[in-house]
Amino acid sequence: MKSISAMLGLPVPSRLFWKIFGSLWLAIGTITFCVDFVVDAMFQAELRQSPDLSIGYRAELATTLVATTLRHAEIEGARQLLVEWTGKRELPVLVVNAEGEDILSRTVPVPALTQALSLLEKETDERSVQRVVTPSGEAYVLFVPLLLLPASAPHQHVYRYAESTRAELLAMALVSLFFAAGLTWYLYRPIRHLHEANRRFAAGDLDTRVGQLIGQRRDEIADLGRDFDDMAGRVQSTIEAKSRLLHDVSHELRSPLARMQIALALTRQTPAKTGEMLERIAYEIERLDKILGETLTLSRLRSGPELPGDECFDLVELLTDIVEDARFETAKTGRPIALLAQGDVLIAGRSELLRSAIENVIRNALVHTPDGAAVSVELGNPIAGFVTVKVCDGGAGVPQDELDALFDPFFRGRNGDKAQGYGLGLSIARHAVEAHGGQVGASNVEGGGLCISMRLPVTTLDEWS
Repeated sequence: MKSISAMLGLPVPSRLFWKIFGSLWLAIGTITFCVDFVVDAMFQAELRQSPDLSIGYRAELATTLVATTLRHAEIEGARQLLVEWTGKRELPVLVVNAEGEDILSRTVPVPALTQALSLLEKETDERSVQRVVTPSGEAYVLFVPLLLLPASAPHQHVYRYAESTRAELLAMALVSLFFAAGLTWYLYRPIRHLHEANRRFAAGDLDTRVGQLIGQRRDEIADLGRDFDDMAGRVQSTIEAKSRLLHDVSHELRSPLARMQIALALTRQTPAKTGEMLERIAYEIERLDKILGETLTLSRLRSGPELPGDECFDLVELLTDIVEDARFETAKTGRPIALLAQGDVLIAGRSELLRSAIENVIRNALVHTPDGAAVSVELGNPIAGFVTVKVCDGGAGVPQDELDALFDPFFRGRNGDKAQGYGLGLSIARHAVEAHGGQVGASNVEGGGLCISMRLPVTTLDEWS
């Protein structure tokens, strides 16, 4: 089978294909045979009731037609009808008089005549055997003998079945074969696409998708294909993000390492600068430690922190503490921080993680705010069940096309030369807020400045407990 499929350029059916095909073919063949057996049994039972007469709607129709003609046109009219009949099927109705003779001198089977008379004596509702008295007073018995004209009798298929059982079985087998093959291919084809897609994806082809191959199907197999595409997209996005993060981390680590190598070389060349170079090396080590620490924090947040709900804290108190710390750190810079927050706003989650996120945003705002300008921290609740912390700086803002990229790791943008960090603070803030079920956004302020909005779900003591 594999060689035939290869010659025809067709895919090689797998074991699953043959299992489905065999099961369907067996089921279809069995059902077809059973239906044919039941139908044949019904006709056989009918045949046993009248082994020499043809009964049924066709015999009834033919007998009634001749009987009607006989009643209104006498014997001559019935004779002309039987002789001149030009229908697709002949009228195999015998019209027998009291002497047992047919009006066309056809052979009258004695068993069929005896059975017809017996049915008439029983006065049954069977209309395929009728007794007709002509206007001239002559009585005739009308019936269709089964054995006299087997080729045109209504039950002819009963005889044909017995004579051509092999042909019918072969026909049933071929029909069920093609039907089972078509249905099997319909079921097996998307499964094969999924199997091949899994193999390619496992081999490293992350662009593998099956949506176009499955087409417009609307069943569980199509849903499975769409789930595979969603999974592949997420895995590809995750792997690419990790690769990009690894590349960015490597790039950020090379700069301090290069400066440390330069400082070490200068120390060897000019021992008089040893103290100065050692301080430089210590500074670079501190930078490396900070980069690695923030990278580890970001990695833990992206991998799924164990949140939320392990504590309930007041967001207003948290903002007040953060702003007070920031004011202390920037007291000599001439960049005031305005806080607009009041009331009790409860958040379920980790206060330290959220503190780190808000501190990163406020420090980023302070970095981009010139001396004399202010940074504002405002708490509001524009949506029921949520609260928004908005931090706005007094800087020049960022280009509109860079707003969404602000939260990507190591992104500095076109104004990155003014930054003092590594481009991880806002990314950490975004993942920390999202871990609490919130969202982060950035927008420019008309007239200058950048605002970072952090929307967080609020809770109550009853809900939290």
